[in-house]
Amino acid sequence: MNLSDLGETFRLARIAANKTQRQISEQSGIPRARISRFETGLLPELGTLKLLSLFEAVGLELIARPIGHGRTLDDVLTEQRTPPVSVVETRRRVRLPRAAASIKATRKGE
Repeated sequence: MNLSDLGETFRLARIAANKTQRQISEQSGIPRARISRFETGLLPELGTLKLLSLFEAVGLELIARPIGHGRTLDDVLTEQRTPPVSVVETRRRVRLPRAAASIKATRKGE
């Protein structure tokens, strides 16, 4: 697992926790722009304390184990208790230009 994989795991956990990058930033003290770069795999490095702080904010923990170590029974039980976050379940916010938003509102009121 590399930093990019950790960023993607963090992003999915943040969305599942229904938290914004701004909320995580305020909670952890890490700038929102840095969180965004971490989630998208564009951050070249992130210190351990910052990584732990981000993970704690979304209910994740880091576990060190030997390379090649398979899943444990605890891993399987945790996976069974936690529903997976799929792409379908994630919400995506889209900002419409003001002109488009007013056109859409006018059509509904016709």
